[in-house]
Amino acid sequence: MNRNPLDKFEQGIQEAYKNYELPYSSSEFAQVSRRLLRKRLLSGLALWGGVAAITAIVGVSGYLIVSSSNNVATSATPNGPDVSNTVSIPNSNADVTDEATEGLNEIISGFKKDVLNNSGNSDDSPSSNPIALVVEDSSEDALLLASAVSNDPNALASESLDNKNRSLAIEPSVRQACAGTDVHFTAKNSPKNGSYLWNFGDGSFSNQENPFHIYKKSGTFDVSLSVTNPNDGQISTIAMRDLITINPKPEADFEWSYTNNPVGEPTAKFVNTSVNANSFVWKFSGNRISNEVSPSIIYNSKGKQSVILEVQNTYGCRDEQVKIVQVNADFNLGAELKMSEQNIAFMPEALKKGGNRFKLSIYDGENIIFETTTKTKVWKGEGKAGKKASAGQQYPWIVLIYGEEGNDARYYSGTLTIVP
Repeated sequence: MNRNPLDKFEQGIQEAYKNYELPYSSSEFAQVSRRLLRKRLLSGLALWGGVAAITAIVGVSGYLIVSSSNNVATSATPNGPDVSNTVSIPNSNADVTDEATEGLNEIISGFKKDVLNNSGNSDDSPSSNPIALVVEDSSEDALLLASAVSNDPNALASESLDNKNRSLAIEPSVRQACAGTDVHFTAKNSPKNGSYLWNFGDGSFSNQENPFHIYKKSGTFDVSLSVTNPNDGQISTIAMRDLITINPKPEADFEWSYTNNPVGEPTAKFVNTSVNANSFVWKFSGNRISNEVSPSIIYNSKGKQSVILEVQNTYGCRDEQVKIVQVNADFNLGAELKMSEQNIAFMPEALKKGGNRFKLSIYDGENIIFETTTKTKVWKGEGKAGKKASAGQQYPWIVLIYGEEGNDARYYSGTLTIVP
């Protein structure tokens, strides 16, 4: 059975390759060529590497053809010299040589088509082994090369240009904040379902896509983000220097103690021990407010009294402290609750020892029967029309103590009972 002349030609090439210990088959030829070009494309040599590979293969193949043609007669001559690395074609003639040359041209043409179409099949066959190209260079030549080896050149070039214009970015909710503020970070232009690693610059990390982070200390911090693409495993990293400035936060605190004598008004002195603060607002029970650094407050009612101190520094950072002051009893100015009808001389002890202006009023029912503004004038039991108070009777009393400017008054009240 006659074999096709092209088969004989390929057989000759195969014999020549054996001398170099290189296995050959026509089905593997295109695959080897594709792999060579792909390797050059991926290593950055791109288009020029592919051209060099094609040129080398064409040169070697042409050399083999020339050697084969020149040595056909020699190989057929008895006792002729041995020629290594040549191709012998028995019964060769002009027609066979033309067919062989045409067959080689078809192989080279098929190789070119295979590289450009990413396939070892003919033009009529779909691609079965597409070349995956990673473009690390965003130059125009690289984008054109990516388009040349892509199944959809326009789409790949457009996608690469889009990726160039949409690089990974970090977007914080604020660029300047106070210590203790919860800052929200957003990864812009990141791949979906990627793996994230945030470095907030203060020794803290996060693997969330868009994390929240609290900076506890003041300073200026660099922030970096690395994202691994789940599709190709590529890692994109961005680092932004001095991205976040955290201002120091003041620390509000205070101490307090009673400063009055046992029969005086329950006065609490508050000592401000705040740090890094330059303005203060004190809030006391009864809607009382003070802007003093360390104020004093008088408590008349028993119970738990809340005290709130709000502080602020020059950066506008705030802090507050809340404490409870315990008042054990209502204050009645140290007034006696009972007096004998023979020894009536009523004047609360706090008024006797105090230096503030006051007014004492004693009532008989709804009527005032005694009133004084001096601590030396005491009530001795006089009633209406000079009638003396007697055992069993009760007399309500009210004291108003005025401030230094006389525009505020503290109110106290109680009841005196006359006993035998």
